[in-house]
Amino acid sequence: MTEAIKSENWDEEADVIVVGFGFAGASAAIAAQHAGAQVLLLEKAPEESRGGNSRVSANLVFWPNDIEKAKLYFKALAGPFMDDIPEEMIDVWATEMHANRAWLENLGMQPAEYDLVEFPELEGADCVRVLMHGAGEIGEARLWNMIEQIVKTRDIRTLYATGATNLIKENGQIIGVIAEQRGKRITIKAKSGVVLTCGGFENNPAMARNYLDGLPHIFPLGTPYNTGDGIRMGLEVGAELWHMANVSGPLLSFKAPDIPTAMWLNLPHANSYIVVGADSTRFTMEGQACVVSDRHGKVKRHGEWIQQQMPVPIHMIFDEDYRKAGSFGTTSDSWEHLTTHRYDWSDDNLREVSKGWIKQAGTIRELAGIIGQNPDALETSVTRYNTYAAQRQDPDWHRASDRLAPIQTPPYYAMQLTPGFVNTQGGPRRDKDAQVMGVNGKPIPGLYSAGELGSIYSFLYQGGGNIGECFAFGRIAGRNAAHKLSF
Repeated sequence: MTEAIKSENWDEEADVIVVGFGFAGASAAIAAQHAGAQVLLLEKAPEESRGGNSRVSANLVFWPNDIEKAKLYFKALAGPFMDDIPEEMIDVWATEMHANRAWLENLGMQPAEYDLVEFPELEGADCVRVLMHGAGEIGEARLWNMIEQIVKTRDIRTLYATGATNLIKENGQIIGVIAEQRGKRITIKAKSGVVLTCGGFENNPAMARNYLDGLPHIFPLGTPYNTGDGIRMGLEVGAELWHMANVSGPLLSFKAPDIPTAMWLNLPHANSYIVVGADSTRFTMEGQACVVSDRHGKVKRHGEWIQQQMPVPIHMIFDEDYRKAGSFGTTSDSWEHLTTHRYDWSDDNLREVSKGWIKQAGTIRELAGIIGQNPDALETSVTRYNTYAAQRQDPDWHRASDRLAPIQTPPYYAMQLTPGFVNTQGGPRRDKDAQVMGVNGKPIPGLYSAGELGSIYSFLYQGGGNIGECFAFGRIAGRNAAHKLSF
């Protein structure tokens, strides 16, 4: 957006403006401040909902212990989607990802390894180490709490409930942003640079329909404030987009009508259930990993990795034995941090039945009518599955023999599931210096990015990779955004 603003009319100014306060924004702010810049952090969410996806993530960091092997692993992850990623980008990604550990240790991290090599069969996979801050349960926001505290103790000013709406471009240069602060429009001058670290478009249904195939609706599993603002602002100033169709997810989750984000499932270790798509047939192997047994939304079909399809509407069909087996919601203390809107799911799931979140019927045919499915088709699917359960083998989807139990004890239940997203990966393309690239193939002066907005990941994804990228390109963006001050 080009807008002439006189110097006396700016509401705020800073050397470097960072848009979005998660791991990427924090890293950019720390690096810019370390380079001598006065930094202003803008966060769209109110302070009580701060932290974006970073705070409610597993707080794991993918750290490659060998730079050359990391390059091989990255190329193997990208597979056929390598064609738009220059070699210099892979070089800087591998080098800076490797540098993460020393940088984090210097900030106070106490690295503990977590066993998570998602694609051990790929070349270079033996470089993978996944780190968490301190021993214990994964996540628990320990790493986020550490990084947030570092930002607070440094001279880095943060404005909450202040969402950037437009970039200000003058003579080809990004010189500031327009933001909305509690209903008021404000202008903020950036004397050196603007860094976009405002995440993806998990909570923007229109963008999901435009960029993601076969997903008429999605819901975020993390922050509800990721609505594609950085993508829209980037397009307005001529940015080139990349990796828009790549996502971490979707994962089968539950969306309550009165809660803005999707809920993680915490299914009991009982087995009299199946998951069916719009035609009442099973479409994947059911499993504890958010019901779908996959690798961050990718599944292997006919020997090739592809995006998991979501034939909505999707329902989990189960019987009385499964209903009584335990709570379906994530209620354990160690996983509570993974959601921005907590709900205390009942131990026996009956409160959710009474709310109408779970539908109940005396027969499978009656249940099909209640949820709008074909009674013959649903009954056939349940009968087919029960046959497999009796034989202790699943030739359709290869569910483990000890995870098969017949759906046979009435009443019967159906709970509608939804595609839930950890995060999207696409956005404005960046180069090795974290500069946002224009459609003309040249960097847009004064504009940088880091994190999930315009991520380098184009296809398969290694757990902890986004947080590692947040730190790596956050540092690059912060120090380069502040670089002009030295001239």
